[in-house]
Amino acid sequence: MRSFNHSSEILKLLNTREYKNLGLVPTMGSLHKGHIKLIEKCSSKCDETIVSIFVNPTQFNNKKDLANYPQSIKNDIQIIKKINPNTIIYTPMESDLYTSPPKAQIFDLDGIDKIIEGKFRKGHFQGVATVVKILFEKFSPDYAFFGEKDFQQILVIKKLIKKYDFEVKIRSVSTVREKNGLAMSSRNILLDKKTRYDAKIIYESLCIAKKMIKTNDIIKIKDFISNLFLVNKKFHLEYFCIAESNSLEEIVSFNPNIKIRAFICARFQRVRLIDNIALN
Repeated sequence: MRSFNHSSEILKLLNTREYKNLGLVPTMGSLHKGHIKLIEKCSSKCDETIVSIFVNPTQFNNKKDLANYPQSIKNDIQIIKKINPNTIIYTPMESDLYTSPPKAQIFDLDGIDKIIEGKFRKGHFQGVATVVKILFEKFSPDYAFFGEKDFQQILVIKKLIKKYDFEVKIRSVSTVREKNGLAMSSRNILLDKKTRYDAKIIYESLCIAKKMIKTNDIIKIKDFISNLFLVNKKFHLEYFCIAESNSLEEIVSFNPNIKIRAFICARFQRVRLIDNIALN
């Protein structure tokens, strides 16, 4: 197994193989059990699997965040090899995806990129949409696999697919969690052991919201969660909201007939951690 820096090499390889469907797992590397689950799902569904590893500069609105993002290409390749030794690994040079300097395209995503996480990371989803569009255009995958930890990202990509008539089907995979409930994330390794344990407050807050939703109004739930973080003090609550699952429009009252999710972002110093769960 080896990695490829140029998409042309991968296309040449695919032309020598017979397969019914091609799966794509886009990642930014520093692979964890969540990524492993995505690769496993893709490998079981598709005859051929491409895993891309690329820290995409256009989706970072903070240069320090980009500089601090963990990278471990050699270790990532070994992890993938153990899961599926036939996986095609794409570790592109920036020039294989972007002209210099790298710049995000501007997409009309019907506003779904500007709410919740989009409010706090201006242009983030434009950068995500840009690199995913490039990957779809290069490889024409039949399936692409994404984790539900980044639920809003999945909706952005579905919107992109609809706008550009891509034939790729999205498969979402449920969030993989650490023992304390913290959603698996490449950023977790930036936390010390004690802080990583204490970060359980993020998932616990979502679980509390799920318990409260049927008997309490939304304002009371949001106040309760806010107070949890005020008492905790270690983590800064950047946002907590409850929204309709398809439009991501925030709701003001609970309707059991409408699918809703709770979304949260909490920060420890410069490390931002996001999560979400379905409430009904």
